[in-house]
Amino acid sequence: MIQINLKNTQVCFDFTFFAVIAFFMLTDGGVFGFSAIIACSLHEMSHLIMMIIFSIPAETITFYGAGIRISSDKIDKAPRFKRNIVLFAGSAGNFIFAAILWFTGEKIAALINLFTGVFNLLPIGEYDGAALLKEFVIRHCKAENVDLIMKTAAIISAVASILFMIFFGGDASFTLLTTIVYLLASFGLKNKS
Repeated sequence: MIQINLKNTQVCFDFTFFAVIAFFMLTDGGVFGFSAIIACSLHEMSHLIMMIIFSIPAETITFYGAGIRISSDKIDKAPRFKRNIVLFAGSAGNFIFAAILWFTGEKIAALINLFTGVFNLLPIGEYDGAALLKEFVIRHCKAENVDLIMKTAAIISAVASILFMIFFGGDASFTLLTTIVYLLASFGLKNKS
């Protein structure tokens, strides 16, 4: 693992990050792969921008095989509305960029950004949507129902997402199959705990 310290933030690059990028670029081609990497980077940059605006320092930024993870103990101590804005900012950045790309004629890149934004709002695993939904459920439902509601939402969104990808994903590409496996694994790993 490569580690770089930037002031109070540690930036880490895991070998799996480079391996996944190389494998992805080799199997799905340069333009699509490059657009997906940009969409994911934009998503995380949008989180970081809102964290900077709200003076919430990022302690660790880790680039690993499953993406980019930003860690900050202070995010949990931030006021609820700031935390929710930070969580939603990633998808909002993708939606704004998707609109700009669409109107400039870059329709494939726009759809990749749209998909990235929607995908991260799924209430599954460690996605932003799960944290946002859990915040809402804790505030508006009985404590004993929180786990059941979260598991139900995860199952419904996972099944709906997989069906959507199967029916509208076109030919079965490596990326589509990997995304389905990742969705299932994210759901399975989250619900074992």
